[in-house]
Amino acid sequence: MEVIVINNQKDFDLDENSIKNVSDFLFKKLEKEENSELNIVFIGKDEIRDLNNKYRNIDKETDVLSFSYLNDKKIFGFIDDAESFKDEYGFFTVGEILICPSVAQENIINYEKEKNLTKELIFLIIHGLLHIYGYDHEKNDDKKLMENKQEELMKEVELNFKDLI
Repeated sequence: MEVIVINNQKDFDLDENSIKNVSDFLFKKLEKEENSELNIVFIGKDEIRDLNNKYRNIDKETDVLSFSYLNDKKIFGFIDDAESFKDEYGFFTVGEILICPSVAQENIINYEKEKNLTKELIFLIIHGLLHIYGYDHEKNDDKKLMENKQEELMKEVELNFKDLI
């Protein structure tokens, strides 16, 4: 089980090791398959805007985008499903979370959140992970379920990584 953290933005100096440690902890809470991996990519405003427009038809920046490969058979193209991919290659990428730290910092300011950037980024990782594993917030019942799970995971992070948050 592996989380790969890629920092492709230059606006903020991120503690990639700490983010990876927390992400590993969270990933193990949701994923049980040992040969799975997750990509977390930090990108700038232009990139997240382009991707948000391309994949969601929303032409503006956003803080997080997540792409689940767990049940999307069309992503394979050359292979039938996740199990076949794992059999062939020995691992499977469950999904990708793309985060824009610049927009995350704006969230803190605009919504007067009592968070630092690291805590906001962790919240966005949790949010993205939950989307990868099928949680959604379109309907009120689903939203409540997702918010409760986000809260639960954030509390676990706060307990286990006190020095970080």
